[in-house]
Amino acid sequence: MKVILVLMLVLGAAVCSIASPTYDRDGLREEARSARSSARRVRENARRMARQARRDAFQSRLEMQREQRQFLREMRQQKLEVQREVREAFRGR
Repeated sequence: MKVILVLMLVLGAAVCSIASPTYDRDGLREEARSARSSARRVRENARRMARQARRDAFQSRLEMQREQRQFLREMRQQKLEVQREVREAFRGR
């Protein structure tokens, strides 16, 4: 009698745990789908940010090279002007 009672209690607990709303396959599938979708959005956002960072770094390098060329151009121009002034100064003597 006690064995039957214990078996009924175990069987009842098993039925309750299977039928409980916490074990919802559709809900679990939806949560998994939502988690995958969220992870996909995060990955895409990270890729977009990395792409933008590379683009910004490239633009920065281009700008630095432009400034460097401009500086060298100005230095060459000043050098030519100084050479011209020195030549004119020696011609004037």
